[in-house]
Amino acid sequence: MTKRNAGLHACARGHFDERQSFAALVARRGADWCDIVMETIQGNPVLREVDRGELRDSVLEVSPAQALELARLISAGSLLYGPHESLRVPDMERDACLRELLRAVGDGARFFTNHGHAEDGEEADFLASSFHANVLAGTTIDICLIGVSDENVLVLWRFEDD
Repeated sequence: MTKRNAGLHACARGHFDERQSFAALVARRGADWCDIVMETIQGNPVLREVDRGELRDSVLEVSPAQALELARLISAGSLLYGPHESLRVPDMERDACLRELLRAVGDGARFFTNHGHAEDGEEADFLASSFHANVLAGTTIDICLIGVSDENVLVLWRFEDD
């Protein structure tokens, strides 16, 4: 993990492959969370292509429970071949770690994603084998989960090429 990821719980090291994902928890400075996300991802060669305007316009809010499902997908699911069946099976160690990451965002956290099923509201299934996304990183496909509170910003992002 890079210095920018120092705020992440230690368990995150085993759950996010840096070749296909990005994970960071940073203190929120200023009012605009989008600026913080853009600053945070600039060091990543894949994510530096993200456009600030597209980011703001292409994400939808999801519930904390849905954020956990998305965190599972970003940590271990294939965007090209569909989520592995193991993501639907409870894994106490993995799920505890991911819940800790989401809690670390802070009180009153709101979560946003570019995953197309966010349009389905509470019925969204983020582990469905087929889905669409508002691609932001210019890769074949990418899915982000952004957590925002008054204290912190969490950025989880998965990206894959054919």
